[in-house]
Amino acid sequence: MIRLLEQFDGSGLRRSHYSEAILSHLEAYGAGFDFCRFYEVAEKKRSAVISVFNGSMTADFTEGAKITRAVCREIAEFADFWQPYSIELPRELVQPRGFSGYTSRERVFFDVPPAESSEGIAAPDPETVFKTVYSDGGDYGLWLTDTLRRVNMNLSRLYGYESAVLTVRFMRGGSAYITDVATPPEDRGRGYAERLLGGASRLLAEEGLSAYLAAPPESAGYYRKIGCPEFASDRIFIKKTVTENKNDGIF
Repeated sequence: MIRLLEQFDGSGLRRSHYSEAILSHLEAYGAGFDFCRFYEVAEKKRSAVISVFNGSMTADFTEGAKITRAVCREIAEFADFWQPYSIELPRELVQPRGFSGYTSRERVFFDVPPAESSEGIAAPDPETVFKTVYSDGGDYGLWLTDTLRRVNMNLSRLYGYESAVLTVRFMRGGSAYITDVATPPEDRGRGYAERLLGGASRLLAEEGLSAYLAAPPESAGYYRKIGCPEFASDRIFIKKTVTENKNDGIF
């Protein structure tokens, strides 16, 4: 059974990328907004938690939960009803057939080692970050409102080096999740992204945070080349009717 959590304090979730993503939404907005809602999947007790945030869906199981076919089926039926544009969850919660109407995309997780120096790392203008990452368009107002809220609450960061940019999507549990790494096409191959990643990781390490990111297989070779250790992989699901661009903010 799935029910809306009108009050949710984040308790019971295990330590994982997915749970930290869920908790980052809770930390930024709480459970009182229509665009940010939390649900529990329960048989006799809570087995998993789902967050729906601005059309995206993230789910994870609770600490010590027994994952059954019924739990996976409930989550699939929930996704079929709500039709989020993306679904992010651990492999244990995915039915063998995946999600109807969605394309599966592999994703590889990498640690980002800190460089010896953070020299040259700056806080870029948000509009510059958006235009660099979402070069094919996007909802700037929605992105800006959410990003500035998180940055102003010290829950997120924007970093840049020369024309390269990245976003620290959330910082929780001793880790910092990096997304939206992008360099304008005319400046690629100059080492800007590598310098940015290492420098940003250095700044985060000085705060006691270990940086990591996720990349599609076509980009994984780049991160291996610059010395980022691979530590996990999963699949995310994108609605087939969604028009994607290369830097869609999912990774």
